[in-house]
Amino acid sequence: AAVRHRYPNCNVVGIGRNRERLSFATDKKLLTSWSDSICSSAIPEKSLGIVCLPVDQIAAAVRQLLDCGCELVTDAGSVKASVYSDLGDVSALPFVGSHPIAGSEHSGFEHADSNLFEGRKCVVTTMPGSPPKERSDNVDRVVAFWESIGSIVHLMSPEEHDRVLALTSHLPHVLAAVASGCVGVEMLPFTGTGYRDTTRIAAGSASLWASILQGNSKHCIDAIRTAEALLKKFREALEAGDSILVEELWEISAQRRRMLQ
Repeated sequence: AAVRHRYPNCNVVGIGRNRERLSFATDKKLLTSWSDSICSSAIPEKSLGIVCLPVDQIAAAVRQLLDCGCELVTDAGSVKASVYSDLGDVSALPFVGSHPIAGSEHSGFEHADSNLFEGRKCVVTTMPGSPPKERSDNVDRVVAFWESIGSIVHLMSPEEHDRVLALTSHLPHVLAAVASGCVGVEMLPFTGTGYRDTTRIAAGSASLWASILQGNSKHCIDAIRTAEALLKKFREALEAGDSILVEELWEISAQRRRMLQ
């Protein structure tokens, strides 16, 4: 949607499994053409391929796109190191991993938003083992793509990306799922805006998030341990009747939240 809105003459080829939905997306002017298979005939010359699949399916699709003529491939997955690992020796592959930090709990082309990436951060990853600021021509092209649809690009190594996003994205989704799961169905009529705001992202795709959490399990486990330690401090302060400590713990978190722009 972002590309079609800004560059109406650009070819946007959709490749997916559901022919009916691909056809509907084309009718809605989100695609200029579509295919239900990755094949050379569907891919225009010098194409940039963008893989939007669960993390555990990205590497296979990257290889297929490159084999069928894509000049360069990137992705939109929220885990990066495991994708590079699945690809093996990527030094000769025209692949640059990306993660646009934008989205919602909704899925499907019906929820496409042409301004979704405007002013939002997008991480573009450098080759594993290379300096984080090292930029190849392929990295430059991927950076230019995301900037062209409004993103603010930040370069990171795959490992650093996964460590940071485990805390800033993956852990919040786990905590939202935990908060949602603690409330019985019979209690839902008594929930307010706090519950709705806190658990909104828990309504996302379970299979997608299982793939993300498994793909970044090492860093997610560390993030969950960090959360457990802080929850323990709150619990122990309440058990001790220490209202001052409860307030201090809350205020530290409140100040952190207020720093968000």
